[in-house]
Amino acid sequence: MSEGNDTSGQADYVAVYDSIAAKRPLRQGTEVGLSGEEYIVSLGEEKVFALAPAAYYIWSLCDGVRSVNDILEKVKADLKESGEEGLEDLELKRILAMVLTELDNVGLISWA
Repeated sequence: MSEGNDTSGQADYVAVYDSIAAKRPLRQGTEVGLSGEEYIVSLGEEKVFALAPAAYYIWSLCDGVRSVNDILEKVKADLKESGEEGLEDLELKRILAMVLTELDNVGLISWA
């Protein structure tokens, strides 16, 4: 349960989503294994990252061919297929933009 009603951050990520919707993210790095429930991705010997399953799933969809909009549609279809529907489009856009922003910040994606 979250405290307060801070929606400014949510609105910011929706704006980020809108600005990247047509872009095509391309994953960088190599999956090297699992540590507990986290996926380990390496950008060489010096940079190793532990990704939560949801972040790893989004990273794995970044093939340089799919646009961010395409990735959103794939996520929605996979959620529907798994019976995990329930998140609204704005929430999915916010989450997707947040994850892609973080992946971009650490160099795990580039933009094709």
